[in-house]
Amino acid sequence: MTPLTSTAPAPVTLRSPQDLLAALPYQLGFRPAESVVLACVADRRLVLVARVGLDDLGGPDAADGLTGLRRAVRHADPDWCALVVYTDLDPATVDARTDLVRDVLDPATRVEEWHVSSTRYRGLGCTDPGCCPLDGHPVAALDSTVVGASQVLAGRAVAASARAAFEIPPVDRTARDLAARAARRWEKAGRADDDRAAWRREALATWRRALRAVGPDHGADVAPDRLGAALAGRVAAALADRQVRDAALLTLVPGHDASARRTLEHDDPAAVEEATARAMAAVTDPAVAVRPDPRTAARARAVLEQTVAHVPRRRQAAPLTVLAFLAWWEGDGPRAAHRVTAALAVDPGYRLARLVESVVGAGLPPGWVRAGRPGGAAGPTPDGQVG
Repeated sequence: MTPLTSTAPAPVTLRSPQDLLAALPYQLGFRPAESVVLACVADRRLVLVARVGLDDLGGPDAADGLTGLRRAVRHADPDWCALVVYTDLDPATVDARTDLVRDVLDPATRVEEWHVSSTRYRGLGCTDPGCCPLDGHPVAALDSTVVGASQVLAGRAVAASARAAFEIPPVDRTARDLAARAARRWEKAGRADDDRAAWRREALATWRRALRAVGPDHGADVAPDRLGAALAGRVAAALADRQVRDAALLTLVPGHDASARRTLEHDDPAAVEEATARAMAAVTDPAVAVRPDPRTAARARAVLEQTVAHVPRRRQAAPLTVLAFLAWWEGDGPRAAHRVTAALAVDPGYRLARLVESVVGAGLPPGWVRAGRPGGAAGPTPDGQVG
């Protein structure tokens, strides 16, 4: 069990507990159902949002599966937390499961508890019938809060489920066949090429062409449809090579193009290792960590999702894993957990996916979040942010 934990959700303004409840589906990207959601606040900033399915909490090893969430909460060091039970059952019937999530908190941490069904919501600790009627308030009213209205006006949508939020639907059969042929040709060219380094250089150039195809660096929205089936197939074949995959990943780290080239060329293993370590420190080490560039991340996400949509399942482990890494780096734990689970379903032994899974499962935020970089983990302030 990997709790879906977000350490850097999207900023929104909070003015009331109802705003918090309205915000949570937007932070997760979908409407939770049969779940427990933990939202923690420190210094009037929401620093952690995590969701765990009630079914996951019913197993014999459920408490062990919350080790990463416990670590994430400890790192967040919250002043108080909201524990929200999403179920159409009487919340008292799932108290034992809710208690498992409550137990990840320090006993001294103040906790506000809420119940949200598909139609009503209410505060579990509130006994004032004027404020908290026994049958609760209509869930639909949350869309009328400041947060709910602002999200709708901004054109943001909430999916009905995690699967709907994160699913990458395949393109039509004709496009998939074209992508498959392009991937086979590119792989065949790589096997036939006596100069593997030259093939890898061209493979990385293909990755860069794909990024340019979906959108320029500045001044225009990303357009995934511009990638095309043939280029998607070549990207899939390129990422199947570990060195090309690592070099492509490094091109996303600001200031580390040289590290990408060294990783690709592999002319000096020690230099490659040192360059790659410096680049990864820029993602993981709070002392030097940087945030992903939003436009570069959007272009990479578009290329990778289109690649997954175009190629057979057996070719999806690499792009799904890089998508998971990118989501984790951006602070989107739910998406990272979903993507890495999908990657491991394709190839259970995929080493980079296992590494990403261990980081996500441990609740370890990216370095820029742990360093408290401006614009990092968001939460409520008087003019607040929620994460």
